[in-house]
Amino acid sequence: MKKTIFLVMCVAMLGLPSCAQKKNAAPEKKETAAAQPAANAGYTVKTLPTAITSNILQAIEKEYAGSVTLIDVWATWCPPCRRAMTVIDSIKPGYIEKGVKFVYITGETSPEKNWNDMIPNIHGDHYRITNAQWETLMREQGIPGIPVYKVINKDGSTAFSNFTMGGYPGNEVIKPILDEALKK
Repeated sequence: MKKTIFLVMCVAMLGLPSCAQKKNAAPEKKETAAAQPAANAGYTVKTLPTAITSNILQAIEKEYAGSVTLIDVWATWCPPCRRAMTVIDSIKPGYIEKGVKFVYITGETSPEKNWNDMIPNIHGDHYRITNAQWETLMREQGIPGIPVYKVINKDGSTAFSNFTMGGYPGNEVIKPILDEALKK
């Protein structure tokens, strides 16, 4: 009995630091307009054309040239992703006022209904890319699991990235990086 409880606890703890990539055979979504302003002015749904099949991150980053941008790669089914969003919420409004752009990228493994229900409470720009784009993004960027984050300077250079490690580094790490990026 003790061995069973120990085994269950070990398996449960393995899922805490990050979520592995979830595969789903969801059908490819149809292309929509490039941006759909939301009824709630705090978030915007954006789409990446399905014709873009490589350099996924670079295609999204182009939209934010000249701005300090925090990119969060996440999924609705990922508890560490959702937990990190609640942590960053305490510093986010001040950085939005300073012009920092918050960009959220997920794939079709996040059920569309769940995603649509969640994003009104997550201020920023939201991309729900196709399965093929998601797999390409993970492969191109060497992302082993989510959540992962990247901060981009106004000039397009990388101020911070934990794409190959994952996990939210904490506000105590992100704040000075954003502050420094805003000075450049």
